[in-house]
Amino acid sequence: MDAILSQPTTHSHAPQPDRVSAIQLRNDIKARTVITDEPTSSIIHSALRTYPLSAAGELPRNEALMLMIRRQRTVETVDVNGRLSERLRKTYRDEDFILHEDKNLIIFTTKTNLSILKQNKHWFAENSIFYEKRKFKYFKFQLGITMCSD
Repeated sequence: MDAILSQPTTHSHAPQPDRVSAIQLRNDIKARTVITDEPTSSIIHSALRTYPLSAAGELPRNEALMLMIRRQRTVETVDVNGRLSERLRKTYRDEDFILHEDKNLIIFTTKTNLSILKQNKHWFAENSIFYEKRKFKYFKFQLGITMCSD
C-alpha cells in the first residue's frame, strides 16, 4: 500500500505500513466527530466496522478513541447576553425546552412533560439541591410521578 499521510521531517521514523490503517481510522473519526452529533459509541462502532482485522494490533484503545472524540467536539456556550444558543433551546424532537426565561430564572421543561404532570394527581420530589452559581440561583430536583387512578 502506497500512502503518504505527511511529509518527512527532521524527526522521521522508518516506514510503518501497519500503522496506516490506525492513522486513517483516527482521521476518519476526527472528521466525523466535527460534522455529526452522533453519540461517541456510535461513531466508534461505525468506524470499526470497516477497520481491517489484520491491523487490529495497531488499534488504539476505546478509551483513547473516546477521549479523542471529546477533544474534537466544540462546547456550546452562551451568547454575549448570557442566553443559551438556539440549538440548546430545543430537544431532539424539536420541542421548545425553555418554558420561561428572565434575568433571574430559567425553567427547563417541555409542554409534553407538563401535560404528563397535569394528568397525574400525585407527584414527589427527590434529591433536592439548592446552590448558587454565577448570576443565577439554581434549584435542581428530580420529579417522580405516582400513577393513581383515583
